[in-house]
Amino acid sequence: MLMTQTNSWEPGYRKRTIKKEIKIGPLSLKFISIALIAVGALFYLAQSTQGAAQKYQIMQLSSQASQLEAQGKDLEVEAVRLKSLNEIKNSSGSLGLVADSSN
Repeated sequence: MLMTQTNSWEPGYRKRTIKKEIKIGPLSLKFISIALIAVGALFYLAQSTQGAAQKYQIMQLSSQASQLEAQGKDLEVEAVRLKSLNEIKNSSGSLGLVADSSN
């Protein structure tokens, strides 16, 4: 004989011996709420860490850009200086100036 949760027995129907009801007590609610808070905290930490890493990368790239700009300006100054030296050498020959040979 099959024991069911109801007192009636009808042929042709399958009876359940165990209820499919889920009961959540106060202890289960505490564990679920702690788990949700932990997941939320981990999500927050992941987002803030990612933001800090991106800010650090932006700072590095801006520093590198400023260094490259300074290097470009130095190269422009050097190019102008070398160009003026070449012009002086070329104009000295056309003016009939002679280089000092005492060096």
